Amino acid sequence: MNLYFFTYTGNSRRIAEIVASKLNVKPKEIRTYRFPYPIWLLLSFIPFLGVKIDVDEPDDDRILLCFPKWTFNCPPITAFLKKFARGREILMIICYGGFDERRYAEFYRKFALKCGAVKADYLIIKRRKLKESPADVEKEILEWLNP
Repeated sequence: MNLYFFTYTGNSRRIAEIVASKLNVKPKEIRTYRFPYPIWLLLSFIPFLGVKIDVDEPDDDRILLCFPKWTFNCPPITAFLKKFARGREILMIICYGGFDERRYAEFYRKFALKCGAVKADYLIIKRRKLKESPADVEKEILEWLNP
């Protein structure tokens, strides 16, 4: 399994590191522009908008993506799925702090399938829970990955 993450504040990196330590894989960062937060916020209002990304190409048919919940769109993740989802199983761990996280996660599940993924699933993690109880988050992730 390949493990990728995109982060702005570091929360998705923390989740990727938890997963990496348990699955013995190396997390790979999806790198892109270093825009100030207000620009990312503006871009997140545009569904299906991708941005240029710099990332190692996957070498496995299973991909686990860790990324934040933004307004409607996370442009680096949208670009990643457009480029690499075809023929792969896409698992997503989405870290959120606000509201409407299920709609967002379901949007990305359907989008991954539209991009050609053979399977797509997600787990949503509340940012506060990650900060207050990382052991519980770790347990939740492992149970989701190994039902």
